[in-house]
Amino acid sequence: KTKVGYHSSTAPATRERISALVDVVCMSYKVKNEDRSKCMQEMLSNPKISSEKDSGRLRELLLDLAMKRAKEARISRENMAKRNNKYPAAIKQCAKFVNDTIDQLSGALQLIKEDNPEYDLTGISMNVSIAGDQLDYCEIGLANDDIVDHNVTSIIHHVRMFQRMVAIAFDL
Repeated sequence: KTKVGYHSSTAPATRERISALVDVVCMSYKVKNEDRSKCMQEMLSNPKISSEKDSGRLRELLLDLAMKRAKEARISRENMAKRNNKYPAAIKQCAKFVNDTIDQLSGALQLIKEDNPEYDLTGISMNVSIAGDQLDYCEIGLANDDIVDHNVTSIIHHVRMFQRMVAIAFDL
């Protein structure tokens, strides 16, 4: 049974409602040091996530959040493609990988929401890992074409942070 955790930057009344799972996810070695405060901020900004004590439900909530962030990234990527027609093939390919990331996260979310208590955590976790691979392929493609766009890098980094948060939740 997970006990309620405390986070030093939260108000005393709020501390009582914060699950220890927030610290477990955000302080994991899989979350880069520079992302830990952003991870904490994202989780604390959603009362359902920050107070969730059940790791199974936390997986679902984080998958849903990761999907939303990945969809936002897709929209940002589409805007970037409109602005930057100098590298249409690389941008198009990267957009495909971001869409594949969304598909993998969506597939994982659908599987976890099924009414089957025996759902395959390994298979769902694989979807989440493949989502991370798709982001790697996007970055590699851009790097191979010497495309440096800090906006795109930031988007990919942000989505990757959520993908890692979900991956950690599947290790709980």
